[in-house]
Amino acid sequence: MAKVTVKLFGVFRVDTHTQQVELEADKLKDVFSALNEKLGHIQMDSGLQFKDAVIYLNGESCRKKSQKLADGDEIWLLSPASGG
Repeated sequence: MAKVTVKLFGVFRVDTHTQQVELEADKLKDVFSALNEKLGHIQMDSGLQFKDAVIYLNGESCRKKSQKLADGDEIWLLSPASGG
């Protein structure tokens, strides 16, 4: 498993009271289950899911669930833009 850094932004940061988390995961999709397990206090009914986030991997947009991760990767999870 790769050791990665996950940075939370927007609503995710507010809801979890967390700015950054260190996790171990093989693929991008695995980050979400590891994050939900580590941050059991997430306010969302079913936890944070892949479809809920705008995702950046090492500074580049990434929507590939099966993307393999490497030690030192940095993942940014941003809440989708909303307005009104």
